[in-house]
Amino acid sequence: MKMFTKMKIGDFAKYNQISVQALRYYESIDLIHPIEIDPFTNYRYYHIKQSAVIDNIQFFQQLDFSLTEIKQIMNDTKTPTELNQVIENKKATLQAELKSIQHQLAEIKVFQEGALIFQEKQFNKAIEFVDFPARWVFTYPTRQNIYQMTEEEYEFSLREFKSDLTDLRKFNCVGSIMPRTSFVDQSFLSKEFFIFSDQKTTETRLLPKGTYATYYCHSFQEEIKMLPLFQHELADQGYQIIGDYICEVLYEKNKTSDVNRSMFIRMQVPVSRS
Repeated sequence: MKMFTKMKIGDFAKYNQISVQALRYYESIDLIHPIEIDPFTNYRYYHIKQSAVIDNIQFFQQLDFSLTEIKQIMNDTKTPTELNQVIENKKATLQAELKSIQHQLAEIKVFQEGALIFQEKQFNKAIEFVDFPARWVFTYPTRQNIYQMTEEEYEFSLREFKSDLTDLRKFNCVGSIMPRTSFVDQSFLSKEFFIFSDQKTTETRLLPKGTYATYYCHSFQEEIKMLPLFQHELADQGYQIIGDYICEVLYEKNKTSDVNRSMFIRMQVPVSRS
């Protein structure tokens, strides 16, 4: 095995499935050094037994440790307690990343469901009754009636809501809530935006589970036109309004050239038979 006493950097890299550039970088940050550098040719030589170091580095990289952390683990953790603390710190980081990924997957699912409902219901012109589970929402009060805002006032109001959120990932498909009395007496006054939350917190409000009458439309202008018709139709069918009216924005997908906001709305209000 004398051939392995000194290996050129290219051969050592090949045996360890690593690039020459990576080995040179590891040397520059004092992670692993060649056993010899030819003073005349500047060729670098490694020993096959240094492969154990490379194995460790690659293993820790698969666990998402940075090279700085790897160097600390391999060279600077002198006691099991120190090593355990580095590992616990990495576990906490990965758990936070996992939580973030799970949130992203949940948001992707919601977006996909909205797109599928749009495809199925975009031409629907009939009232439907849907049983919803309890839902939690973040709300934000507005100074004026949402249904009397200009499009510009509406967008500025959304900016205020957005600036109030600590987690901007949630800012999508902003709906509104109208008190039951305002829907019933047809004053149609709404001063509350909302977005859905995936959990109950001290900042969220509950939308009760129950049977909701629903109707689909494609803009606030269409919604405003349909509100009195929606209310009359439910009354004519013998339904009692038992909770606040919800304007749920199911789906938004704006072209980059769009100026006006594109949305698909599910009008909804909890009902019971009179």
